[in-house]
Amino acid sequence: MSNPTASRVYFALQKPPVPAPMPAKKRSTTEPSDTRERILEAALALFNADGSHAVSTRHIAARLAISPGNLYYHFANKEEIVLCLYERIETQLEAILAPRAGETQTFDTVLRYLDDIFGHLWEFRFFYRDVNSLLREVPGLKERYRDLAERVRIRSRAIFDSMVAAGWMDASPEQLDLLTTNAWIVLTQWFTHRQVVDRRRTIQSSDIREGIRHFVALFSPLLRSPQRKLVERMTARPAV
Repeated sequence: MSNPTASRVYFALQKPPVPAPMPAKKRSTTEPSDTRERILEAALALFNADGSHAVSTRHIAARLAISPGNLYYHFANKEEIVLCLYERIETQLEAILAPRAGETQTFDTVLRYLDDIFGHLWEFRFFYRDVNSLLREVPGLKERYRDLAERVRIRSRAIFDSMVAAGWMDASPEQLDLLTTNAWIVLTQWFTHRQVVDRRRTIQSSDIREGIRHFVALFSPLLRSPQRKLVERMTARPAV
């Protein structure tokens, strides 16, 4: 009998991850709201492609074929645009890590968290690539990011605790504390590491795949044999 878990494509190993869906929201049909949304979408595309520091408000306006004055009607500066995109980052990441109501927790459920998290990183890769400089330069961002990091830490620790409780992982409380901290470091600093080591500006889907392998390496030694073997098969590089 085929194993549906084994056939699932986890960890974006075969293709760039699909971004996790944003919570549904009402959107006005009036022109100002529509223009504001188009500005945010254009800014995200340009930031992801070229890096936030290489993109100005004039670049964003030109992308949309609108005047800089039209853009400034909605956003006073680029930092405001970054903050609005950051609100989406917060909302989506917390939605991904929220307990999945009405769903029986299985090891497959845990692996789907990884799918969704790395899809999120890919969708907002400019932020995680430029995070250190953005925290210095965007007013108010550092405090919000610090609060988000603490909320993510609490929720991530709960997920790891559930893996121990389910019998999929053997780990002491101290090991889980270290794992939770190290997981956040790998997730948020992986793109910066790749840029420095490879001396390039762009982020590629292959960076996501390698980041997942490094992330999984943090906890796979703590997994019990059946779960560890499953994860090792999923993250193994294809034979050349």
